[in-house]
Amino acid sequence: MAIGHTEILLRRTRRRLFAVTLALLTLLVIGVGAATLIMGLSALDAGVDRALQTAVNAAAASVAGEMPTADERNEPDEQAPSGADTVLLLLDPSGKVVQNRTGSTLPGLPDVGVLPSASAAGQDLRTIRAGDHSLRLLTVPLVHDGTLLGYVQGAFVLDVHDSQSQSLVIAVIIVGAMGLIGAALITLLVTGRALVPIRNGFEAQRRFVADASHELRTPAALIRANAEVIEREGLIADDGRPLLEDVIAEADRLGGLVGDLLQLAAWDETRLSISPAPLDAAALASDLVRGATALAAERDVRLETDAASPAIAMADRDRLIQLLLILVDNAVDHSPPGSTVTVRVRRGPHAVEIDVDDQGPGIAEGDRERIFEPFTRLSGTTRHGSGGTGLGLAIARRIVDAHGGTIRADSPASGGARFTVELPPAPSAGTDPVMDASPDVETHSRATRSAQSEGRG
Repeated sequence: MAIGHTEILLRRTRRRLFAVTLALLTLLVIGVGAATLIMGLSALDAGVDRALQTAVNAAAASVAGEMPTADERNEPDEQAPSGADTVLLLLDPSGKVVQNRTGSTLPGLPDVGVLPSASAAGQDLRTIRAGDHSLRLLTVPLVHDGTLLGYVQGAFVLDVHDSQSQSLVIAVIIVGAMGLIGAALITLLVTGRALVPIRNGFEAQRRFVADASHELRTPAALIRANAEVIEREGLIADDGRPLLEDVIAEADRLGGLVGDLLQLAAWDETRLSISPAPLDAAALASDLVRGATALAAERDVRLETDAASPAIAMADRDRLIQLLLILVDNAVDHSPPGSTVTVRVRRGPHAVEIDVDDQGPGIAEGDRERIFEPFTRLSGTTRHGSGGTGLGLAIARRIVDAHGGTIRADSPASGGARFTVELPPAPSAGTDPVMDASPDVETHSRATRSAQSEGRG
């Protein structure tokens, strides 16, 4: 079964709501994960630096102003840290090893290049590469009574530290990914349930409109039929005929409103069905304007066309006629007496473009999207007092959407209003346009005239 306009709107709303909610949750998870990583890695780094600083300070304090004797130099300090991952060296002022207090050795140590920096700053703490290992290196000068006795250089192998940091990063990524997956599933479920009342409301509204329209159709038809009988049989005095004509006209308008409501209700339930085929939109527009000239003349409005044929579009002929009549009737209805409505058709680089221009009051920028909503009427813009329903432009948009095109309203600098429709072009190879495009303008115009509004729409 085809998907209706309302269902498409609800699905788009759900997708947007899901995307926005998931984006916010993603930012939250990333923020929490980044904060956790920063704090965890900082804690690991601080732990290494504290342990290294404690060991170096203890070695410096044990010297007590006097470097080890020759007999002490070959004896490791029993109080120094043990293990192959820690190296603690006493160096003379030139950088030569005086004592290896831990008994461990690593390539690249001692690092005499850091001694000037340690002397100038009071200590030097950095991370270096030594062979296949990363080392955290701390160098502290030994000064007694203003005399430089040497240096204490401590190094800690960061293999375990790096492994713990990598494990922390992986754990945060896995937990974050699982959190995002869970958040996505929960968001999908919640957004679906959140739209259930809205969907039910749309469905109830659609059913009401359809049911009410069906109930109104028969009384409207009976009113018109009875009025025609009264007129045909001469059952009313001559001075009452204008009133009877008004009754027939209002019955026609009511019937048109009912038809439009049924049409919109049906299109809300299922997508508008069209049968697109290659046709010359320029030729069709020219024939339509020629047929509608008499109808426009009744309102003292002149119709012109500027259609450069061929402009082959992929369109449903009947729906395109309906679309053009809605736009032309709308333009005529909002044009002052003696003005001109112009229909232009041209083949653009990516679409067949149709413009309908009038010389009316134009459309305010804030209303140019709103006028395509059902029952929207802009007060004070109608020139001919049609008293329409505000459904015409809503129907026009549905027709254009069904073709995969676009429609927009604008007010050119020269004044008036312009409605621009863009339709997909026909494939250039192997297609012949529908040439028999002459529409029954009078019939279609009666069917669509009621869709015009007391303002735009």
